[in-house]
Amino acid sequence: MNPIDIRRDFFGRKEHLDLLKRRVIDLKEGYRQNVALLGNRYVGKSMLLQYFLSELDDDDKIVIYLDLENKDFHYFFSKFTTSLLYNFSKSKHLPIYDDLNLFLESTKSIIPHTIEVIRKIQADYQKGKFEDTYLGLLTLPEVFTHETGQYCLLILDEFQNLDVFDFPNVFQDLGKKIMTQKKCFYIVTSSYPETAKKILSEKLSLLFGNFEVINLEPFDIQEGQKCITNNLADNKIGLQLCSFLADFTGGHPLYLNLICQELISLCAIHNQNEIYKPVLSQAVENTIFGRWGVISRHFELIVNELCSGKGNRLMSSVLMSLSNGKHKVDDLVNDIGVKKGQIAQKINRLLELGIVVKNGNFHYLQDKLFRYWIKFVYQKRMKDLELTPDKQRKQFKEEFHLSVENFKMSSRKDFASRITELLYCFDNEAFHLNGRKYKLPVFREIVPIKLKSDKGMYFDMLKASTRDDTWFVVVKKDHLGENDVNEILAASKEIVKKPGRYVIISLAALDQNTRLKALQERFWIWNEGELNDLLTLFDKPYIV
Repeated sequence: MNPIDIRRDFFGRKEHLDLLKRRVIDLKEGYRQNVALLGNRYVGKSMLLQYFLSELDDDDKIVIYLDLENKDFHYFFSKFTTSLLYNFSKSKHLPIYDDLNLFLESTKSIIPHTIEVIRKIQADYQKGKFEDTYLGLLTLPEVFTHETGQYCLLILDEFQNLDVFDFPNVFQDLGKKIMTQKKCFYIVTSSYPETAKKILSEKLSLLFGNFEVINLEPFDIQEGQKCITNNLADNKIGLQLCSFLADFTGGHPLYLNLICQELISLCAIHNQNEIYKPVLSQAVENTIFGRWGVISRHFELIVNELCSGKGNRLMSSVLMSLSNGKHKVDDLVNDIGVKKGQIAQKINRLLELGIVVKNGNFHYLQDKLFRYWIKFVYQKRMKDLELTPDKQRKQFKEEFHLSVENFKMSSRKDFASRITELLYCFDNEAFHLNGRKYKLPVFREIVPIKLKSDKGMYFDMLKASTRDDTWFVVVKKDHLGENDVNEILAASKEIVKKPGRYVIISLAALDQNTRLKALQERFWIWNEGELNDLLTLFDKPYIV
């Protein structure tokens, strides 16, 4: 398997790249807006930053990149100081070294004040005065930019790990320095969005210029499809298999890149340039089923980390139960057969790590491919009474082929039929979609209808009946206008005088006037993102 190559494998994220580039330009124009880049692990934050830096061609800006995951304070001290002097020397075409003391000697005549401050920081570090060292390092960018007139870009990757240094006010001290450093642009990242947001709001809340939060999500289906075709280069793949792969991986760039690399290798071996189901099946088997498959091994390391230690043996059962569709704590308790407090403890840990997401009373594994691996690979290994790898491999292939066929079958269904299937999943539960809470009832009967307006227009809708009410659900793939809302209201009231609820489910964005009108009439509006959130909750393929 070839390693990931930034220049070759990076794809998309144009909106985020443009914003970061804009913020660098703003810095030089006297306006500074620091950025917090948040997203779950392996969604592509580090790759985005590395690509951004590779495109950054400006000798006026000195970059300090600190990857704080599993790093100690020695790394923080040495990487901070050496990176600053390395990139300064590079910008001035000075000799390049890999030793801090050599850099101090070679640059002391050019930036004497900065070097004096670094030597003081170095002395504090050598004396074991680590808190003073930390405070000195935080001051360093301001000293450097004031002396040189250059700008500084400081990236703290997995910044929440500053907390492991165990200084009393590690984030508050950082915040105080950030506010005074007008020529320093900070980018912080975190794979634990909830933890990061809490730090930003409670410990790193700035008097001026709070961090602009950018949430990095996996690719949607359309972006996932483009990523696949881009990665496969001259190798062709049909639209349906391409859509399936984008859905199957949950749009994670890492998984898409790794599976596409395997597909390219298999195409070369078989001397073909078009990918059909057998080749896709083999690529998935090689990467996800085999114990040394790159994605399988990646998932196994995650599970081993979660389950290590005497108190974490229950975690394995929790993961398997979640993968089998047990979303509520009570369901997990009944399925596993342990006390509620024990389950709650494990769920809380998974929530903190961002592996599980909570929506209402539902808990679900956020990573679709990880959930699939737990259910069809890890669980089979754990529960198989015999050591029969060939039997497990055969079962995996059968399950995978069934997944492909089920996706194809779902894709062939019309939009209204798929929405009907989703509505029948509701069970008087409350969910949050795009920050708003929705109570979703049990529907006893759902029938498609065509409403005819006074102007002779027809609207495809679903008439969904609960025990007490009738709901009208508008299903639209294309444009819906303000006048359409009025027509729907008038036509539906000829069938039911007081409908319980109107819902618009639209794959096309509503214009501002239509949206305002619908909200005034107490319509619920679900766009493609909210619809796919619901489909994820009930383990159904995305709708393109």
